Parts: sequence; structure tokens; C-alpha cells
Amino acid sequence: MTLIHGNRYSEICENLRKDFPEIFCDIGNTPARMPQSTNPSFDICGSIQGRFSVINKQILNTVNWARPEIEQAVKLFLQWMQERTIVRIIGAGRARLAAAIPANRLAHGGARVYVQDDIIPMPHTFKGGGIIAASASGKTESVLSVLRSARKDTKDVQIVGIAAFDAGEFKTYCDIFVGIQPEPEGVSNPLRALADSEEYVISELLDAMVVAAGKLGGFVDTLWRIGHENLGPTGPYDTKIRE
Repeated sequence: MTLIHGNRYSEICENLRKDFPEIFCDIGNTPARMPQSTNPSFDICGSIQGRFSVINKQILNTVNWARPEIEQAVKLFLQWMQERTIVRIIGAGRARLAAAIPANRLAHGGARVYVQDDIIPMPHTFKGGGIIAASASGKTESVLSVLRSARKDTKDVQIVGIAAFDAGEFKTYCDIFVGIQPEPEGVSNPLRALADSEEYVISELLDAMVVAAGKLGGFVDTLWRIGHENLGPTGPYDTKIRE
């Protein structure tokens, strides 16, 4: 990696401070050159443990806060899997990536899953089906735009949304809304970078909900195995069945 030193780095900092004062309000304290040594007092493993502890608390608080909505969504996920329903995953950036793992498992359970902006386009909404919309903040304009269109153009698509608990507009478009609770008071994520805590809540919670849907429907290991792909490096999971 190439480091920027001296006057050139100071010039970049100054330009950023002028162009984006709201974002780079603290850049005035940036040294004139990139740091050349590590912080000896930084507790790497302790910080990692602290990060997971905060995310775990957010998940548990979200489950407690949104228990009725989660139970309702799990029953709907089971219906989607049993009826091979078209399900569209809507999101942007890391939130869409976070929803992709649960979406993959939903497909293993039998639903016909499509991800926004993937190579395979999403089916027309006249075919009905469902949407899972994921956004850490619930304010991502591209996600809101899709949800507005979905509500304007069709009433035949069921929308399950997961986003920050105070995402007002986002919530209005959802048939079922799971609101992610904020970090617990008195504690903070020592390794937080933007909204990544909420993105891991999205991934962990949605994935657990899909597995719970299978459990609710009496899915056995064989059903998950035959729902999994058996071509390529991730398979075959149907080995025991064929043997």
C-alpha cells in the first residue's frame, strides 16, 4: 500500500475539510503524515470480544422488542418455502450482502429467491410473491425507492422489512417490520465502523428466522440437503441420501 506523506497529505486533508465540513470536522487533528507505528495500548482481542458482545446484545434486544413481528415473519417464510414463492431481496451495499446469506438458506428451503441487481433479474411483480427489504438505517434512498414502487404498482407482494427501529418511512411500506434496536445504553462497540453492527444483526437474525421457519414446518436434515445445490465446490450435500 502506498502511503501519502508530508505536504501532499496535508493538502488533501485541507481540501477535504473545506469541501465536506460536516463529515471531516475532526480532520484538523490529523497529523501531517500517515502514522508509522502501531498503538501499543490497543487491546486487539479484547476489542473483538467487545464488538461481538455489543452485537449480541443488539440481537437479543431486537428479538425481545419485535417478538410478535418476528414470529409472524417466520410463519410467512415457512409459507414461502413450502409454496416455492418468488422472493426478492432488496438492499444496498453491506445490508444487501448481510441479507444474502439468509436468502441463500431461504432458497435451500424451497423459495425461489432473487437478489436485487444480480445477474438474474427479479421477476415482474404481477407474479406476486414477497420482498425482504434490508437496510441498516432504513433511510437508504435506493431501497426506499424500490419499496415506494412496490407499493404503488402492486398490492400482491408481501414485504418483510428489517431496519433501524426508528425508520419511519421504511416501516410504512412493510407488511411486517422488524426494528433493529440500537446499541445498549452504557456500552459501545469498540470496533464500530459506520453501521456495521446493524448489518450483522440483519444477517444473524434473518438467518435464524429462516432456520426457525424450517423447524416450525418440521423440516428434517434430508429436506435441507436436497434443497442445497449438488454441483460445484459447495456440494454435494445429498451424499448421504444417494448412499
